[in-house]
Amino acid sequence: MSVEIEMKTPGAEARVLRTADLSHGGLLVAEDRALPAIGTAVELRVLGTLGGDEPPPLVRGRVVRHTPEGFAIAFDET
Repeated sequence: MSVEIEMKTPGAEARVLRTADLSHGGLLVAEDRALPAIGTAVELRVLGTLGGDEPPPLVRGRVVRHTPEGFAIAFDET
C-alpha cells in the first residue's frame, strides 16, 4: 500500500515520504537518500484525513533495517 506520510526524527525537520508497503506491524518507506540510522526513533502520521474528517493518529516506531527500496520501520507496541 502506497500512501504519503509525514515522518519526524529527533532533532530534524519533518519529511514527507511515500510508503512502498504497509502492514499491521510496520512499513517500508520508498526513499533512496538520507536514510535514518537503524535504531532511530520516528513519529509518523499519514497525510490527509480519515473517514468523517478524522485526523490520522500519530504513530511511533523505530527504523529496523535498510533495503534496496528504502528503509523499514517497526511500529512501537503500545
